[in-house]
Amino acid sequence: MSAEWLSQVVLPWVLASVMMAMGLNLTGADFVRTWHHPRRVLLGTGLQMLALPLLAWGLVLLLPLPPLAAAGLLLVALVPGGATSNMFSYLVQGDLALSVSLTAIAAVLAPFTLPLVMGWNLERLGLTAPGFSLPYWHTVGQLLLVTLLPVLAGMLLRRSLPVCWLAWLLPKVKVFTGVAMIAVVAALFISHAERLPALLSLETLAVLLLCTLGMTLGRQLARRLRLPHASVRAITVEVGVQNAGVAMMVAFVILQQPAIGLVPLLYGLLMNVPVFLWLFACLWRDRQFATAVAHRPVLSPGPAGPGEGRVHGGDEERS
Repeated sequence: MSAEWLSQVVLPWVLASVMMAMGLNLTGADFVRTWHHPRRVLLGTGLQMLALPLLAWGLVLLLPLPPLAAAGLLLVALVPGGATSNMFSYLVQGDLALSVSLTAIAAVLAPFTLPLVMGWNLERLGLTAPGFSLPYWHTVGQLLLVTLLPVLAGMLLRRSLPVCWLAWLLPKVKVFTGVAMIAVVAALFISHAERLPALLSLETLAVLLLCTLGMTLGRQLARRLRLPHASVRAITVEVGVQNAGVAMMVAFVILQQPAIGLVPLLYGLLMNVPVFLWLFACLWRDRQFATAVAHRPVLSPGPAGPGEGRVHGGDEERS
């Protein structure tokens, strides 16, 4: 199986299937429930669409990355989150409805914003040759085909299927699409192994910093706004975990520049390191918190004074 066939044919189809699987897990009620708290949605969307690209530019200016690697890093910062971020939100017991809503909003906006901003980024990096142009409407169409339209198709399919069929189908679809995406990334990694930068490289440092700093930024701002700890965790994941598959598709299929796609490929593998470390730390704190609550002495009944018996800082400390 050639690297070109993997990137040009297999990757877009697998990516569309992953987004369709996400749509199968969505209902209109998810969005209605989330929009009851617009501050959380606006914070998450603003950090994804504005703060993360600025953070990526900060890393490009700080680190002496080659122009093609810098373009790959900036591309990662512009793509919407994907099913991976929703999975991590679920594992860390975050606000899954908020996570899915933020992913869906980014999937709607990115096809229209990415071509404009990425074209400007390529000009700023001095990559102005004809092979580096992003035709706007062609790019919009390609991104809609692999992101937004499969999500909508999944939501429509969910409405047409009986509940018993959905209960049987959803776990199998999640497993299939997850395994397929991992297999494609692994196959691309193997096929481009000779061209990938070494693990001890500026590119590795850049992708790890982008993920770690993005998560830190999302977590700290959400905590300062005193959001519930489940929402803090969802925003942390959504800001830090980008859809490397979309970035690879833009680089390999639309731009036809595999050299730009190597950084998203590296990101897709290495982002798991800081995310899993944070996830395990959160779950360990949850366990410690639950143990402390279980061993707390029970207060004797009677009139309580102001603030008696309250647990201070529980949600904030665990987020």
